[in-house]
Amino acid sequence: MLSIIIPTLNEEEFLPLLLEQIKKQNFSQIEIIVADAGSQDKTVEIAQKFGCKIVKGGLPAKGRNQGAKIAKGDLLLFMDADNFYLPKDFFKNILKNFKERKLKIASFSIISKGNLIDLIIYKAYNFFV
Repeated sequence: MLSIIIPTLNEEEFLPLLLEQIKKQNFSQIEIIVADAGSQDKTVEIAQKFGCKIVKGGLPAKGRNQGAKIAKGDLLLFMDADNFYLPKDFFKNILKNFKERKLKIASFSIISKGNLIDLIIYKAYNFFV
Protein backbone atom coordinates (compact mmCIF):
# COMPACT_ATOMS: atom_id res chain seq x y z
CA MET A 1 0.00 0.00 0.00
CA LEU A 2 1.06 3.56 -0.72
CA SER A 3 0.51 6.22 1.95
CA ILE A 4 0.23 9.73 0.56
CA ILE A 5 0.91 12.40 3.16
CA ILE A 6 -0.05 16.00 2.46
CA PRO A 7 0.80 18.74 4.96
CA THR A 8 -1.69 21.59 4.70
CA LEU A 9 -2.47 25.08 5.94
CA ASN A 10 -5.34 26.90 4.24
CA GLU A 11 -5.13 24.91 1.00
CA GLU A 12 -8.79 25.02 -0.06
CA GLU A 13 -7.75 26.35 -3.46
CA PHE A 14 -5.23 23.64 -4.35
CA LEU A 15 -6.14 20.58 -2.26
CA PRO A 16 -9.24 19.61 -4.28
CA LEU A 17 -7.20 19.81 -7.49
CA LEU A 18 -4.60 17.41 -6.10
CA LEU A 19 -7.19 15.04 -4.64
CA GLU A 20 -9.04 14.93 -7.99
CA GLN A 21 -5.75 14.07 -9.73
CA ILE A 22 -5.09 11.31 -7.20
CA LYS A 23 -8.61 9.96 -7.78
CA LYS A 24 -8.06 9.95 -11.58
CA GLN A 25 -5.06 7.65 -11.16
CA ASN A 26 -7.44 4.71 -10.61
CA PHE A 27 -5.03 3.30 -8.07
CA SER A 28 -6.79 1.61 -5.20
CA GLN A 29 -3.90 0.62 -2.95
CA ILE A 30 -3.51 4.03 -1.31
CA GLU A 31 -4.39 5.91 1.80
CA ILE A 32 -4.37 9.70 1.84
CA ILE A 33 -3.40 11.47 5.03
CA VAL A 34 -3.84 15.21 5.37
CA ALA A 35 -1.75 16.66 8.19
CA ASP A 36 -3.39 20.01 8.81
CA ALA A 37 -1.66 22.85 10.65
CA GLY A 38 -4.85 24.57 11.80
CA SER A 39 -6.45 25.75 8.57
CA GLN A 40 -9.04 28.52 8.89
CA ASP A 41 -10.63 27.77 5.51
CA LYS A 42 -12.36 24.65 4.13
CA THR A 43 -9.19 22.53 3.82
CA VAL A 44 -10.21 19.96 6.44
CA GLU A 45 -13.79 19.79 5.13
CA ILE A 46 -12.48 19.14 1.61
CA ALA A 47 -10.11 16.42 2.86
CA GLN A 48 -12.97 14.73 4.72
CA LYS A 49 -15.17 14.89 1.62
CA PHE A 50 -12.50 12.96 -0.30
CA GLY A 51 -12.20 10.34 2.45
CA CYS A 52 -8.75 11.39 3.66
CA LYS A 53 -7.48 10.61 7.12
CA ILE A 54 -6.92 13.83 9.04
CA VAL A 55 -4.18 14.36 11.60
CA LYS A 56 -3.04 17.48 13.43
CA GLY A 57 0.06 18.64 11.61
CA GLY A 58 2.42 21.53 11.43
CA LEU A 59 4.44 23.31 8.81
CA PRO A 60 5.52 21.29 6.63
CA ALA A 61 8.12 18.91 8.09
CA LYS A 62 6.12 18.43 11.28
CA GLY A 63 3.03 17.69 9.21
CA ARG A 64 4.90 15.09 7.20
CA ASN A 65 6.19 13.45 10.37
CA GLN A 66 2.74 13.47 12.01
CA GLY A 67 1.25 11.86 8.89
CA ALA A 68 4.02 9.27 8.74
CA LYS A 69 3.27 8.23 12.34
CA ILE A 70 -0.20 6.99 11.40
CA ALA A 71 0.58 5.75 7.88
CA LYS A 72 -0.13 2.11 7.19
CA GLY A 73 1.55 1.88 3.79
CA ASP A 74 4.80 0.15 2.91
CA LEU A 75 5.84 3.24 1.00
CA LEU A 76 5.35 6.88 1.99
CA LEU A 77 4.84 9.58 -0.62
CA PHE A 78 5.03 13.15 0.62
CA MET A 79 3.19 15.63 -1.56
CA ASP A 80 2.28 19.29 -1.27
CA ALA A 81 -1.23 20.48 -2.08
CA ASP A 82 0.02 22.48 -5.04
CA ASN A 83 1.47 19.34 -6.70
CA PHE A 84 -1.76 18.96 -8.60
CA TYR A 85 -0.49 17.73 -11.96
CA LEU A 86 0.12 13.99 -11.93
CA PRO A 87 1.12 12.14 -15.10
CA LYS A 88 -0.84 9.07 -16.16
CA ASP A 89 0.00 5.98 -14.06
CA PHE A 90 2.07 8.08 -11.67
CA PHE A 91 1.61 5.80 -8.65
CA LYS A 92 2.01 2.59 -10.65
CA ASN A 93 5.27 3.91 -12.08
CA ILE A 94 6.55 4.94 -8.66
CA LEU A 95 5.94 1.48 -7.23
CA LYS A 96 7.42 -0.17 -10.31
CA ASN A 97 10.61 1.91 -9.99
CA PHE A 98 10.97 1.17 -6.30
CA LYS A 99 10.60 -2.55 -6.92
CA GLU A 100 12.78 -2.82 -10.03
CA ARG A 101 15.57 -0.60 -8.71
CA LYS A 102 15.33 -1.89 -5.12
CA LEU A 103 15.00 1.66 -3.83
CA LYS A 104 14.49 2.58 -0.18
CA ILE A 105 14.11 6.33 -0.73
CA ALA A 106 13.73 8.59 -3.75
CA SER A 107 13.09 12.17 -4.75
CA PHE A 108 12.66 14.02 -8.01
CA SER A 109 13.57 17.32 -9.57
CA ILE A 110 11.37 20.35 -9.15
CA ILE A 111 10.76 22.38 -12.27
CA SER A 112 9.78 25.99 -11.68
CA LYS A 113 7.81 28.17 -14.03
CA GLY A 114 8.45 31.18 -11.82
CA ASN A 115 10.79 34.11 -12.06
CA LEU A 116 14.59 34.02 -12.36
CA ILE A 117 15.09 33.82 -8.58
CA ASP A 118 12.79 30.77 -8.39
CA LEU A 119 14.66 29.12 -11.25
CA ILE A 120 18.02 29.64 -9.51
CA ILE A 121 16.75 28.40 -6.14
CA TYR A 122 15.15 25.26 -7.58
CA LYS A 123 18.19 24.54 -9.76
CA ALA A 124 20.36 24.64 -6.63
CA TYR A 125 17.87 22.47 -4.72
CA ASN A 126 17.77 19.91 -7.54
CA PHE A 127 21.57 19.79 -7.65
CA PHE A 128 21.79 18.87 -3.96
CA VAL A 129 18.90 16.41 -4.07
